[in-house]
Amino acid sequence: MASCAEMPSTIEDLLHHPAVWRAGQFAHDVQGAQETVPTAHAALDEALPGGGWPLGALTESLVNEAGVGELSLFLPALRTVCAGGRGIALVAPPHLPHARAWEAAGMALDRLLIIDAEGAELLWSAEQILRSGACAAVLIWAGAAGRALDYRALQRLHLAASKGGALCVMYRGASAQTAPSPAPLRIRLAAQTGTLHVWILKCRGAPCVKPIPVQPLPAHWAAAAAPAAAAALAVSVPHAPAAPATAAMATACRSLRRPGRSGLA
Repeated sequence: MASCAEMPSTIEDLLHHPAVWRAGQFAHDVQGAQETVPTAHAALDEALPGGGWPLGALTESLVNEAGVGELSLFLPALRTVCAGGRGIALVAPPHLPHARAWEAAGMALDRLLIIDAEGAELLWSAEQILRSGACAAVLIWAGAAGRALDYRALQRLHLAASKGGALCVMYRGASAQTAPSPAPLRIRLAAQTGTLHVWILKCRGAPCVKPIPVQPLPAHWAAAAAPAAAAALAVSVPHAPAAPATAAMATACRSLRRPGRSGLA
């Protein structure tokens, strides 16, 4: 138990403690120990607590349409957090990732781990990866989790992310907006006139009430293609070559295998 000398002397001291935040504070005024990584979009960095995507925490990205830039939005952050040599885990992606597109985006294919799972196994796999700390980023597509995804499961993922310190992003449908969630950051994405609009639904501090327009895709893509056709990194390529695994990633793969089912693609 903390001694009397360690306790705040007044209510005002308590309210100014870095671990305490008030709903009336603006996101950029919130100070604390939460580590973040820049988004590479100035307006979005300004609106997010700490000036970027949180590390060691669950972030929910709510989007109904695939291919609007929901993955490209996080690419700059993925490059940053993986610069130290750790990998990226894609858990239950809806399409087989295009190896050349990932490589062109600056991602090393030998550090890309793809998990093919559903239901409780999907959540179990994501939790083990997050806790291990083997990956700097874990992207989870929750659609295949079905009814196994409840508040308790979200809590476990959030706690696992805090243990491993990874950038953890979960993609869910926009209908999940009304469901309770322990995720400290929740955003909603929608494409409008070739631009991706980001609504900050929940964050530490007062969220921005207006959508933030960003352009995560190359300008010539936005001008020449419909949003649904601009999925650069998540297109269905049935015969895409599998990326070779490094020793560290192979170890992580083996640790995720359950008897009778590999759960990996």
